[in-house]
Amino acid sequence: MRQKLFVLALLLITAAYCWGLGWIAWGFSRAGGVVGWGLAAALVVLLALTVWVTWREVMFGLAAGGLARRYAPPAGPLEDPAEEFEVARARIQGLEQAGDPVTWQDWLRLAYAYDALRDRRQARRHTRRAIAVERETR
Repeated sequence: MRQKLFVLALLLITAAYCWGLGWIAWGFSRAGGVVGWGLAAALVVLLALTVWVTWREVMFGLAAGGLARRYAPPAGPLEDPAEEFEVARARIQGLEQAGDPVTWQDWLRLAYAYDALRDRRQARRHTRRAIAVERETR
């Protein structure tokens, strides 16, 4: 519940930021002239970028949360993050070499292993891959 309230607060702050940008852009457009219209257009682009990034991240969070709720870790998960990473990576490599499909659970397990190793970039990348595979198999 705490995380949902935090996300809601961030969305409200983002909405206030967007409202402020829109208000400033409106002011620049009312001022007219090349500079006014140019600044207004730049702010509208910034506003659109803000909305797009926020939407993308919220959708990622919802999809990742949905997969996390459905994910059942393998029996006896390993305590050592490096060992868990090696097992998860070896499983995916084995499936790919055998020509078998890699499930979203396999990709999510690898993402969790990366997260345990504090490699957030790779964890997000593999979580996105898990989301894509899950959508393909629906």
